[in-house]
Amino acid sequence: MIGVVRLTTVTFREDDVFEGSFPRECYEDASTEDFEVDDLEEAVRIITYSGLTFSATGNDWAANPDGTRIVDYGEGRREEVTAHLRGFNPFDVEAIIEQVG
Repeated sequence: MIGVVRLTTVTFREDDVFEGSFPRECYEDASTEDFEVDDLEEAVRIITYSGLTFSATGNDWAANPDGTRIVDYGEGRREEVTAHLRGFNPFDVEAIIEQVG
C-alpha cells in the first residue's frame, strides 16, 4: 500500500447553506470511505470514477466548480463529495493531480 484515498460525502439542502457554508449538522452526518491503493493508477481511477477533479476548485477534489452536485431536484438536496490523499509522498500527490487534472 502506498496511500489511502478518502472520499467524504456531505449531503445538504440548498436552504441549509448559510453565508456560503454548511451548518455543522451536515458535516456530522457526513460519510467517509477509505480506499487503500497499491499504485498511482489505482488512486487516479478512484478519483476519476467518483467524477472529481482538482481543477474544479483549485484547492480540493470536487465534482463541480462549487464542489457540489444535485442528487434530488424535488427536495433540493445536493451533495459535496471530496477526496483526500493520505500517506502519499509529495511526488505521488503531484503525479496524481497532473493525471486527474
